[in-house]
Amino acid sequence: MIRTQTILSIFLSGALLASCSAGGDNPGYEYAPEMVHSIAYEAQSENPIYASGYTNQLPVEGAIAVGKYTYPLTNTPEGYADAATKIQNPFQFTPKEISGEGKKIYLTYCAVCHGEAGDGQGHLVQIEKFPAPPSYFTPDLMSKPEGQRYHTIMYGKGMMGSYATQINHRERWLVLEYIKGLQAEQLAKGGTN
Repeated sequence: MIRTQTILSIFLSGALLASCSAGGDNPGYEYAPEMVHSIAYEAQSENPIYASGYTNQLPVEGAIAVGKYTYPLTNTPEGYADAATKIQNPFQFTPKEISGEGKKIYLTYCAVCHGEAGDGQGHLVQIEKFPAPPSYFTPDLMSKPEGQRYHTIMYGKGMMGSYATQINHRERWLVLEYIKGLQAEQLAKGGTN
């Protein structure tokens, strides 16, 4: 009987000691359990931790999302004038990119007003929803600096609204290169209108 009790007490002591050790998913004793098992707050719910009282927080002022381009000029006449000398195309596009992706973006966003050929006779002009924009082949637009063209896409000009949210930095330059190609074709055919 004593032998059975001794074996049983040794077994229970070993089991008790083994259950107290750390290992696997068991970290053992936790010094700061609230750091290991944090309280999760639902998005857009009230949150007493922040001064605003909400879980969702605005980004820090001046923060730029990864991969995003911040245009340095303002939407003012001075910004437009500065664009002529301060903004230049940073990309080198292949002819395949221009005639493929550039054309596709142009046809999606620009041709509806400016026309597939760039003559200002797009679908919305044809059905008399908007007055015709200037043709890309006018002397003024043929000689427009690329920075001012980019500025126009960023902020819009006249009846044209901004396309800054529809097409990204690279795509804007790609469209402008496609338009340069349309203008080069027009010059080869016989000039401006």
